[in-house]
Amino acid sequence: MTSDKQQQITVGVLALQGSFREHISHMEKLIQSLKHDPSYANKLISVKPVRTPIDLQQIDGLIIGGGESTTISILLQRTGLLKPLQDLIQNQKLPTWGTCAGLILLCDEVTNTKIQLGDLTYKTIGGLDVSVERNSFGRQLESFTENVPCAGFTNSALDSFDCVFIRAPVIKSTVVSSGKLKENSVRSGRKVHAGEAPAQVLATVSRNGEDLVVAVRKGKILGTSFHPELIENYGFHKWFLDEFVIRNSI
Repeated sequence: MTSDKQQQITVGVLALQGSFREHISHMEKLIQSLKHDPSYANKLISVKPVRTPIDLQQIDGLIIGGGESTTISILLQRTGLLKPLQDLIQNQKLPTWGTCAGLILLCDEVTNTKIQLGDLTYKTIGGLDVSVERNSFGRQLESFTENVPCAGFTNSALDSFDCVFIRAPVIKSTVVSSGKLKENSVRSGRKVHAGEAPAQVLATVSRNGEDLVVAVRKGKILGTSFHPELIENYGFHKWFLDEFVIRNSI
């Protein structure tokens, strides 16, 4: 039996394809660890998989994990989740975190992608006013792990984080232009309002003398090129829970 004073907080994890099981497992272990922390005593935190529009009801935040962004785009359209998610994230400002493929699907512009997906076309959820390039680090054989400084993570115990990059995307621009689309590129169609602040760069990695953007935030949206769910460290999940979900549900 729970106290009436307990604040119920539910984090949804999109569970159509990819690393959703790992994200759910991380959240479950994090939630278990927080039961011993008195600062969370008045919070009843839970995690739930999201597979249908009904599952979106009464969630306070959403994680969209890694996987194959074209496959997830198809499944979002076929399950009827795409439009409700666009409304929740773009208009209702649901706190949302996308990792790797999840980041791609949150971006307003995606380059180096397939356009035609059988009888459907590639569509993103949008809401994050950045341009991202898919598979920017190369093929899966070129995957790597790197300790990345997290100077942009304010109010966090994260000074650095071991980041796993698997066919990872790179954020090429924190502003999406209104010019002609490049070949093999798509845009979400979201209208950026005048005066909107650009996305904040949180972390970069250096390759061949170039600093590549691998983590950004804009408002209540967090995007990372890498996979925190593949490291036995729940710090990133805790930061998302504290900074984005709990902070915005008070």
